[in-house]
Amino acid sequence: MLTLLRTLTGLAGLGALIMGGMWWYQPETAAGLVGASLLDGTGRSAQIGDSAAFTIGVGVLLLWGAARQHAVFVLIGGCLVGLVAPGRILSATLHGGAVTTPEVVVECVIFLLALMTWFIIKQQATEHGQ
Repeated sequence: MLTLLRTLTGLAGLGALIMGGMWWYQPETAAGLVGASLLDGTGRSAQIGDSAAFTIGVGVLLLWGAARQHAVFVLIGGCLVGLVAPGRILSATLHGGAVTTPEVVVECVIFLLALMTWFIIKQQATEHGQ
């Protein structure tokens, strides 16, 4: 079970790393994949820089945590992804943003996957006295 969870978590991390690179080198494509359009001027710089930094950071945390069985890295990466979902929901309900149900579902699945992976890694570490 742990091997499957680590593999899926690592793949989610790899996907996030690829997405982060896309924000740097193909921002139009990256924006389209998350249902967004590129902003103009300073907003574009912030959008590309912030989105790339976030997704690369999450990718490193999930991939490294899964590969090296560092539970806290998996937990932090998963929580960061999980925090995007309420942000999207609040944006849609309070600020006139679009409802992005498919993206929220993916974020919740990654969050739950990371929580399960974190739990099993911690459980096995406790059983082995680490």
